[in-house]
Amino acid sequence: MDRSPAGRLVRRIAICILVVSPAACIEYVRVPLAVPLPAVGGSRPASPTSLQLIGEFGDGLWGQEQERAEMVGGAIGFSLEDRVELSAAAYETSRKVGTDSHDSEYGETTTGVRGKIRIGDFREGRASLALHIAYMGAERARSDVQDERLTALDIALPVELYRSGPVVTDTRFGLYAAPRLVFQTFEDRLGRETTKGTMAAALVGVVARWRWFATMGELNFARTPTMSFSDATFPGGWILLPMMSVRGIIPLGD
Repeated sequence: MDRSPAGRLVRRIAICILVVSPAACIEYVRVPLAVPLPAVGGSRPASPTSLQLIGEFGDGLWGQEQERAEMVGGAIGFSLEDRVELSAAAYETSRKVGTDSHDSEYGETTTGVRGKIRIGDFREGRASLALHIAYMGAERARSDVQDERLTALDIALPVELYRSGPVVTDTRFGLYAAPRLVFQTFEDRLGRETTKGTMAAALVGVVARWRWFATMGELNFARTPTMSFSDATFPGGWILLPMMSVRGIIPLGD
């Protein structure tokens, strides 16, 4: 039997022709699932009471390998009484994995929900503290190559400092910082193994609003955990992960 590259190509073409099925010609590869890092955005909602159309782009974590994953996402959000903010989002990664047939495959969409509640103010109203929680998930099943599921819980405690005094309703500028933990679980249902790891980070950011628009940018200085997959081990390390958020605001009473 001819085992040369040309011989393998001829056999693949023959199978496609004889079976007459597109599925017979598809070559699947494993593509790691990605963990986004949603923008925390300070300790206050982007606006007091509103609907929000949200676009985000930056970096997340690439599978058990815990490498950098370029992410872009969209979300719809809601805020209430300058204290509570909720949103639902979907993220894609631009990273891809090539195949022997010179094609490439992208990862699956990671979806999630997140919430933030302003716990309280201090320094005569010129600073505040909040709790941010996000829950995300994704899965990918491809023939007998991959059947994996990701879940991640993201917790942060942002402290925000304002330029001066109480926040003006339709304008805002603040600096913020927060400790952050991301608890990750990767379930490999083909290999019957589950890998867990916690990313610890400190983030700093800036947030601004003018009338119907808000923007926030932050930088996560993170320590990734040691993770394993199959017979490989991926050591932890330090990594910088930025994230940017742009929001269109539809006021509902401010």
